[in-house]
Amino acid sequence: MQWVGLIAVSLPGLAALGALLFTWMQVGQASKELRISEHGQITSRFNAAVGNLGSQSLDIRLGGIYALQRIMQDSARDHPTVVSVLAAFAQRHAGSSADSLKEPLDPEATPTPEADVRVAIATLAHRRLDRDRGTVIDLSKTDLRGLRFTERAPIRLPGVDLSDADLRSAYLTGADLHTRVLDGAPDHRDDVLQPRPSRAEEV
Repeated sequence: MQWVGLIAVSLPGLAALGALLFTWMQVGQASKELRISEHGQITSRFNAAVGNLGSQSLDIRLGGIYALQRIMQDSARDHPTVVSVLAAFAQRHAGSSADSLKEPLDPEATPTPEADVRVAIATLAHRRLDRDRGTVIDLSKTDLRGLRFTERAPIRLPGVDLSDADLRSAYLTGADLHTRVLDGAPDHRDDVLQPRPSRAEEV
């Protein structure tokens, strides 16, 4: 009789415990499904943004860059991938320094990177460095003539590879390039890191 009474008294508690465990399992499953859904949404956004980068329209390419910037902010997991994509985009669309270095520089008409290239590099410059996970930003052998950043919008590209890049008339005052790779760049490359009056619009 004592055992029967003990079991009868324990039943409500066991039922409550079972209900709690069931609820915990449901919450865990719901959280898992939510994460899967979020990852799926980010993947869809990423694919759409990368697709926009290949557009012939400048406006659509810019939209793709800003969409990737938002993904970098929203997803630490996808941050390194977005950084690599934007670096590859900037490198490809800026053109090759192998061609630009063959051209004499006209001080009165210095070429500048296209708007989408400037925005891509600006996005990289304002990324969260703690999410890089050792990602290398490869801008080597790239035509970056006239690339300009002001002190109010400093460029932060530690570890960037600028080897053999064309940096003539680049304005990188206040830039964080403390582990930069500049091997093979023109001899004036140290000068582009020195303060000088700004003559171009801000990036």
